[in-house]
Amino acid sequence: MKHYFLFDTLIEHEKTAPMLQSAQKLIEFLNIDAISFKGAKADVGSEYMGLEKVKFLEHYAYNLTLAANEKRDILCIEQSSFISHAHSKDILENDESLQKEIAQRLKKQNLTLNLDVNVVLLESLLSEEIGVEKLTSLLKHPFSNFQAALFRGTNACRARKYTKEESLTKVLNSVQLKTIPHASTYESDGYEVLYASPLLAKKLASRAMLDMFDNAADFVLINDARSFVMFDFYQKELEKVAGREIGLGVLSLPELLLLALGNTDKKSIGLHQHKVAISLI
Repeated sequence: MKHYFLFDTLIEHEKTAPMLQSAQKLIEFLNIDAISFKGAKADVGSEYMGLEKVKFLEHYAYNLTLAANEKRDILCIEQSSFISHAHSKDILENDESLQKEIAQRLKKQNLTLNLDVNVVLLESLLSEEIGVEKLTSLLKHPFSNFQAALFRGTNACRARKYTKEESLTKVLNSVQLKTIPHASTYESDGYEVLYASPLLAKKLASRAMLDMFDNAADFVLINDARSFVMFDFYQKELEKVAGREIGLGVLSLPELLLLALGNTDKKSIGLHQHKVAISLI
């Protein structure tokens, strides 16, 4: 078994607490060696790179170096933090001038830049290290009677560069979940403009949610903290913007798996913290 740091300082951590709680529970259940990444700088979201690229790279190079020095890979439970770390590593490995500049900045923090670390997305670990056979053997409550709208968002193409898209498909197949086709799979969840234009952000998010609702989804499965914020935390506001009720539950992958593997205690896995009630159990 490989050794990991669990990246546990998600963007909007107060709003995304259920995602982290369920991930910690799943990691414990599967006996994954992933300890809390103490001292890591919190995720700021890849949108920030367009504003201050060098500061962005310094931010994530700090985390990469901490993990590399401890000889533990970084395990990300969702797409936002995964992209930010993986993309930063990729840029620094392929741009000598930027690498030198970031190394000088880290030196002032008494750190020597170290990129000898892997950044791993949870779905890849589940598919490749835990394995579909084990997940299938642990299955208690198949999701064969439900159909989910899988929302990947606009950043999925960037994430695809660093992971295998079929990993998630294998994991979902292991719990017999059906996914429905819908036009908004790779559309914006609105988060990237939330603080610049809240109304536009909520219009974008409500359009995606209505598309998934109108295609008869029983719930939305997200793989990004930003999407969870928009679709769960702000769903009531999305309904006001859209002029329609939505009432569509939102699940992260760890929450889905815990339910499928037999943990239906809402408080234990964080479902009680959702703004939109989960009625699958």
